[in-house]
Amino acid sequence: MAYFAELEEDEALKNHIQKQVSQSKWAIMADKTARFGRRKGWYALVRIIKPGIVIETGVDKGLGACLITSALMKNTAEGYPGHYYGTDINPKAGYLLTDNYKNYGEVLYGDSIESLKAFQKPIDIFINDSDHSADYEAEEYETIKDKLSPAAIILGDNSHGNDKLLNFSIKYQRHFLFFKEQPANHWCPGEGIGISFTR
Repeated sequence: MAYFAELEEDEALKNHIQKQVSQSKWAIMADKTARFGRRKGWYALVRIIKPGIVIETGVDKGLGACLITSALMKNTAEGYPGHYYGTDINPKAGYLLTDNYKNYGEVLYGDSIESLKAFQKPIDIFINDSDHSADYEAEEYETIKDKLSPAAIILGDNSHGNDKLLNFSIKYQRHFLFFKEQPANHWCPGEGIGISFTR
């Protein structure tokens, strides 16, 4: 809860998002107010785990990228440096990842699976948020399975929609939890985060 509060009170991050959205030619397609939703779970896990490497597939505007790099900034100040890598097939993705946030992360452009195949560093936190077809998601997990550090955590952003991360966890004897988002007074019933981890 303290990390959730820390994120909500991060005025520098909120102001950065508002500024970048306002200045973007895609401003009409983005909300100037940062609404983190279930990404709060990402932030808290990055602050708790203190990862060296975080990968997120599917960057879109870069809200998640900024949120994660904000967490990595704080970790670095506490003596736990880390770096963010996003992957996206859209060469214009990640336009929010600028200023000081860009010092803690970068976007690898191209097909996510091809980028993951070429990635050579041990992954501490992996976030699937790219192509939400079940088969593509499953292929991402298989691609990174031998690149995970011993205590790596995998977050599945589409685990409310399919069982691929659950099945991956069972296959490789990993534990699985589901973090449910429950919007108040909204037409959307909420989505969630699958969490795959070892002990």
